[in-house]
Amino acid sequence: MIVFAIFAALTLNAQEDGEKLSLTVDLASDFVWRGLQINSTPVIQPSVTFSQGIFSIGAWASTPFTRIFNEHKEFDIFAELQLSSSLSLGLISYYDYSAPYFKLKKEETAHDLDLYLTYDGSGGFPIRVLASTIIGGGADLKWKDGKNKRAFSTYLELGYGRTTNGGIEWNAFLGFVPMESNFYEIDGAAIINLGFGVTKSFEITPTYSLPLSLKLTVNPAYEAVYLTAAVKLF
Repeated sequence: MIVFAIFAALTLNAQEDGEKLSLTVDLASDFVWRGLQINSTPVIQPSVTFSQGIFSIGAWASTPFTRIFNEHKEFDIFAELQLSSSLSLGLISYYDYSAPYFKLKKEETAHDLDLYLTYDGSGGFPIRVLASTIIGGGADLKWKDGKNKRAFSTYLELGYGRTTNGGIEWNAFLGFVPMESNFYEIDGAAIINLGFGVTKSFEITPTYSLPLSLKLTVNPAYEAVYLTAAVKLF
C-alpha cells in the first residue's frame, strides 16, 4: 500500500529567560505510527510544547478530516526530562475518544500511559535508541487468573542516520516488540517497524527552504508496506 503524506507546518516560537513555546500544525493524508496504520484518511495534527530548562510539557492531537466509521481520533499529553545532551525520559498519555476523558477505571478508560527512554546520539555516533513501555490505561490489559492484569507491552527501536555531502539526510530504523501484546495486536515477539527514510531541503528563496521526505516502512508482522512522501512548510 502506497501512502502519500503532505505536512503543512506553522511554527511559532516565543523565548524568554530560558522559556520556549512551540506551536505546530501538520496536515497528513495518512497516520502511520510504529509500523501501524492508525488512520487511512487525511488528518490534521496540531501540537503545543512549553519548555523550560531540562523540562518540557505539551499536547498533541490527530483528527481525521472524514467521518468514516471507526476512524481514529487522538489527543495526547506528554512531559519530558532531558537527562543529558543525548538522553531523555518521558511520559505520554494517549487518549482515543472511545470513552469520556475523565473515566479512568482501567477496564473502561480510553487513556494509555507510555513511559519511554530515548538515547539520541550525534556526531561520530549517530545512533538513536528508544525503549517504550505501556504502564497504564485500558488497551493493554491481559486476562489472567480471573482478572484483567497489566501486560506492560514494550516497544524497542534502533535507528541510525547520516547527512551526505549533498545535504541529504537519511536514516534506517528497526522497531521490535519482544513479547505478546494486545496494545500492538501481535501474538508474540515480532519486528513491526522496519524502514528507511531520506530528507532533502530545496532552497525556494535565500531565506526559505522546503524539506522533502520519503520513507519506506515495512511491518513484517502485519505483512504491510507503506511508502510515505512528506513536505513540511514553515
